[in-house]
Amino acid sequence: MRWLLRWHKQRKAAWQAMTKLEQRRRRVRRKNRARRFGMITLFIAGALALLVGLPWLVWRGPYVFDAKYIDRKALASGSAALVTGLRTAVVAFTAALGAGIALLYTARTYRLTHRGQITDRFTKALERLGSPEIYVRIGGILALEQIVQDAPEQAATDAARVLGHFIRHRAPRAAPWPDTNTPGTGPGPGPLPEEPAADVQAALTALTQTQSRTHVDPREPLNLHGLHLAGANLNQADLTQANLSGATLTGANLYEATLTGASLDEAMLLNASLYAATLTGADLYTATLTGADLRAATLTGADLRAATLIGANLRAATLTDANLSTAEMTGANLQAATLTRAKLELATLTGADLHAATLTRADLTEANLHGATLTGADLHAATLNWANLRGATLTRADLTGADLHGATLTDARLLHTDLSTSRSFTAGQATSAITDQSTIMPSHLYVSVGSGA
Repeated sequence: MRWLLRWHKQRKAAWQAMTKLEQRRRRVRRKNRARRFGMITLFIAGALALLVGLPWLVWRGPYVFDAKYIDRKALASGSAALVTGLRTAVVAFTAALGAGIALLYTARTYRLTHRGQITDRFTKALERLGSPEIYVRIGGILALEQIVQDAPEQAATDAARVLGHFIRHRAPRAAPWPDTNTPGTGPGPGPLPEEPAADVQAALTALTQTQSRTHVDPREPLNLHGLHLAGANLNQADLTQANLSGATLTGANLYEATLTGASLDEAMLLNASLYAATLTGADLYTATLTGADLRAATLTGADLRAATLIGANLRAATLTDANLSTAEMTGANLQAATLTRAKLELATLTGADLHAATLTRADLTEANLHGATLTGADLHAATLNWANLRGATLTRADLTGADLHGATLTDARLLHTDLSTSRSFTAGQATSAITDQSTIMPSHLYVSVGSGA
């Protein structure tokens, strides 16, 4: 029994570890297997009925169902009737066998016809994509979208591949970063559009819908690397494990989008809307998220090293186990955000609002929190070694077991703050901070509270 419980727990843990896209694909595969198994079972049962059941019924049925009406002595002398019955049985069996073969042939013809229809639809959609008229191209895109959603897996994957190539061909490349070593270099010639063309937007919508991604082969990646997609509407889009490295998504709408495991390193997400988006395990190394709306977003385990989040709104966002080392977060709104075990070494949080944020066991070594608001923040067992907390507000902050070794607390407000269990808190830090009678000092300090208050 125990091994069964362990097996069930392992299956449950493996299921929870999958992305939502992987879970949907597994459900579809299970349904397809069940459908195929049902068809095979039905075929075997029909074959047995034709090959065994029908001959038995013709040959032995009268003796079973009408035995009381049959005179076996009279039958013994009825050899002609016996021959006739045998012949009738053989004819009936042959007719049933022929009907079964005809049924199989009909099913095969249907499959071939259906495949031919998909091929015809696919060909016509490709012809429309090459039209100079934009509305004709959009019609071709919608036709391919329908193929992706209701065709067999291979056809869906081929249609998705075509849509991906269409986007990469039609969308402009993102402007290169200026070369600071070579004067006069910068973005390429001509201004880039503020939003995608209508046909590109239609292709993006078709390719990133939940139904579309579910039927596409997982080995076919969604590659939007280095494209200029500013202003794109990707509302509730499924971009699981998509490649958006170096892409420009300035002002893009990614409301409730799924970007689990996506590559967004060096991506430009200036003022993008990522409200309630899922970025679990996403790669946002050196990405620019200045002014982005990340309220209630999930960034668990995301890589945000050296990312720029100046003025970003991360209110109530989940950043558990996220890596924000050397990130630039000046003026960011992190109210009620969850940063449990987050890595914030050398991060810049100047003037950031961390009111009621959870920073339990977070690593803030050498982080710059100058003027930051940490009122009511949970810094239980957090590491603040050599952190700059000059002028920060730590009123009612929970510093239980926090390590303040070498931290700068000049003019930091420690009112209604319990420092009794904080580690490495020195008398020099106490005298440089703003305290009063509500501040609880460690027992080893014998300094007068209220200095600088």
